[in-house]
Amino acid sequence: MTKKIGIVQMNDTHANLLPHDDVRYTGAGFQIETMGGYPRIMTKINEYREKHGDNLLVFDNGDTLHGTYEAVISKGEVMIPYLRELGVDAMTFHWDSAYTPRHLKSLEEKLGYPILAANVYHEGTEDHFFQSTEIFFVDGVKFGVIGVASNIIKKNMPEPFWKGAEFTNGIHESRHFVKKLKDEGVDVIILLSHLGYPQDIELLNRVDGIDICLSGHTHNRIREIEKVNDSYIIQSGSLASSMGYLELVIDQGQIKRINHEYIILDHTVKEDAKMLEMLADDAILNQHKAYLETVVGESLVDLHRASSFYGTMDYLLLDSMRHATGLDIAFSNGWRYGGAIQKGKLTRRDLYYIVPMDPPIMTAEMIGEEIVQMLEENLEATFSKEPFKQMGGYIKRNSGLKVYFKLENPYGHRIQYVFVGQEELDYKKTYQVAYVTRQSVPERFGQNHRAFGKNAIEAMEELLKISSYNREDTGNYIPI
Repeated sequence: MTKKIGIVQMNDTHANLLPHDDVRYTGAGFQIETMGGYPRIMTKINEYREKHGDNLLVFDNGDTLHGTYEAVISKGEVMIPYLRELGVDAMTFHWDSAYTPRHLKSLEEKLGYPILAANVYHEGTEDHFFQSTEIFFVDGVKFGVIGVASNIIKKNMPEPFWKGAEFTNGIHESRHFVKKLKDEGVDVIILLSHLGYPQDIELLNRVDGIDICLSGHTHNRIREIEKVNDSYIIQSGSLASSMGYLELVIDQGQIKRINHEYIILDHTVKEDAKMLEMLADDAILNQHKAYLETVVGESLVDLHRASSFYGTMDYLLLDSMRHATGLDIAFSNGWRYGGAIQKGKLTRRDLYYIVPMDPPIMTAEMIGEEIVQMLEENLEATFSKEPFKQMGGYIKRNSGLKVYFKLENPYGHRIQYVFVGQEELDYKKTYQVAYVTRQSVPERFGQNHRAFGKNAIEAMEELLKISSYNREDTGNYIPI
């Protein structure tokens, strides 16, 4: 008998419970509009539940419990009632381990569904830190789900993210658990991954037997389902601004057809009334509402992270760091979360969209040659032709440098010229730089790393007190 079973994907929502600004790509360029939020996700899930009844699975690819002020200050706790209300069946993770993997594991019982990560082990052992797989029975069809968490957590994230845990790229584990699940009579195998779209494609080319890959991490807006090595793969945007839906037509345990829908959660999607009431009554949200909604300044330009090469959100952060420290060069990581902020009045909540963890500003001394080496490594980590050498995120952001590069060149040969202001970078000269987090300037680069004494939010507020923010030059990286 033919059966129709629905699958909902949400990925990289970054704790955006509330509507927020985000970027739409248009013929006229980046267009910013207000959209998203969990009440809109809830509305769509309710629609699919009405259509499928119990024949619906809801999966979350992670980057869920971190990304807003309230999520960070509550260590993810603020998200739990809303995730339970959505009826999520399983998740995997990345930024969710910011409060330590052990804390994430402790949230599993409160969430009421498994956190799957076949590629994460207790440090120094072969014992899995999290559950590797889960089996779901839906209308007589046996689904096996393999979770693969982000593999870069220990490579470039602060120590709390990975303390006590080891991570692999998940290829060996995926191959092992595909066989194990098939031996257990599973009909359909789903890979729930936070490796990233290029990495998932590479994995699918190297691992047979996966029917569907739900991909996360790289915020790809996949509008048409793609096929790789007999596997179907989707990724559904980010920031609770969009989501994905699959309808599987199954006969005798075999997928005969897949219908896919990429859903933009804009004003055309009504917000769920019950979840709106939950948000209005939320003690954590209400506790911090006045603080976050205080107006702290104005921007004369739209703020966003819509490009691999630059983000006006990041320029506000970087320029404020240079103003606070008096230094000529500042670095921040190429983060993808945060959405966008329309030009006009800025609230403190807007600033926390830029850096929800409010990191301390650090300073260091770097030789010009080290700066170039660090930038070369970052270009390779962003654009490497080998997917598992990519570390996620966009190009490292900077203020104070102008970098001319040839993207097509191999690693170590991309950067052609670097200027500090009007002067060409001197490879032997020592430069004072400001930065936030080890993702921006890893410890192995530079000397005399010190905390400056101010955090990112304070520095941005101080800059905004002086004048409205404006930035016309976005050409700190110029491909040639």
